[in-house]
Amino acid sequence: MSARRTRRTTKAPLARTMATCVALSVAAVSANALAQDAASNADASEQDAERALEDVLAMASSDGATTATPTTAPREGEGSCEEDPMPAGHLVRVETRVEPVRPKVGDRVLITYRLIAPSSDRVEFEPDPAAFAQPANELEYARQQPDRDRRARSGPGGTVFGEVTVAVQPFKTGEVVIPRQLARLNAAGDVVRVCTPPVRFRVGDPFGNAPHPTPRDLTPPEEVTAETLRWRYVMLGLNGAFALIVLTIAVNSYVRSRPKPEAPPPPPIPPWILATEALEVLSKSDLLSRGQIKEYYDQLSDIVRRYIGALRGFDALEMTTLEVLSKLKRVPIAGVTTAEIAHLLTECDLVKFARHVPTHQESDKILDVAYTIVRRSSPAGQKAAAAEAQKSAEKSAKLSDDNGAKGAREPSDEPSATDANKPNESKDSSKDVSAVEVVEHEEKRG
Repeated sequence: MSARRTRRTTKAPLARTMATCVALSVAAVSANALAQDAASNADASEQDAERALEDVLAMASSDGATTATPTTAPREGEGSCEEDPMPAGHLVRVETRVEPVRPKVGDRVLITYRLIAPSSDRVEFEPDPAAFAQPANELEYARQQPDRDRRARSGPGGTVFGEVTVAVQPFKTGEVVIPRQLARLNAAGDVVRVCTPPVRFRVGDPFGNAPHPTPRDLTPPEEVTAETLRWRYVMLGLNGAFALIVLTIAVNSYVRSRPKPEAPPPPPIPPWILATEALEVLSKSDLLSRGQIKEYYDQLSDIVRRYIGALRGFDALEMTTLEVLSKLKRVPIAGVTTAEIAHLLTECDLVKFARHVPTHQESDKILDVAYTIVRRSSPAGQKAAAAEAQKSAEKSAKLSDDNGAKGAREPSDEPSATDANKPNESKDSSKDVSAVEVVEHEEKRG
């Protein structure tokens, strides 16, 4: 076979030369077109044009010189990926996309592989993290990868496609090349190896990418008129008013949301005032006119007992008369004698328990006694009693001095007022004692 090829080459040198010239012309035209189309995509497009030119030249060389097939080293990025011959009718197309198109140092770069195959086939692709981690180029495989949706999606023309996205992060300027990756096509039960194209992108400097930067010219001064300043001041005033309204609403809401202090309870009414009011109500009632004498005396006794208990801190309503009197012997009430209180309570007990029927004059008199007890034991009554006692003491001292002076001159045989009042006191005391005995007797019977 080699002899036959040599013979054919020697017979047609002109045909080979013409084929080589045509191939070179086509390559030049293709390279020029690619270079013009890639003018907007600076470095990456130029490299693609150069690679296309190399491919065309390689094809021309192989067509022109059929005597020998040179073995060239794989281009950068092709890696060691070997793919199988593609079965007829099972064409697989792989598209790549880089986002952002012009990444900067430190950006998160997303590389998306789209694998398009017939709807009857299935493509499996699992990126190799080692291919994306390039310490020499300071390219790192991102720790947090995007979610990968491996479902096949329907495409145009009876095709399906799937997308796999890989995240990397460059930390050095320059060109980055991701080598070819191996994918597998399951076509009618046969597994065919498919290689993805290499991915190239250039990492730019975040501080400026202009090759020859020049300083910008000074900007012209901006004209500021009085109308502009006026509207500025209006806007500042509106902003201040809005801020003041918001602040007022916030303060008002805060003040309203705070718990309000409870109003202190009113001071307690003194017991002598309560007792005086209760006695006035009782005096204006018509209990006596309707013959309800027992109820009248019962209310009178309760008023006095409640008053005594409030002054000395015990519940006199739930105590007997003897218990109340024994308490008052230990804690007496200023301005009132125990005998007066005993007389009032005993009279009330006689009506309540001994069925004693007093006259209207006695009822009025016992009411006056209750008024007297309340009035003399109140602070105002005690002050008045103290002032009256002081005046009486001064007056008696003056009278004693005058009587002493007269007595020295004229002795008198008239009995004193004290001796004259002794029989009345003995009668009152005997009456009180008899009343107490009646109460004790009624309580024993009850």
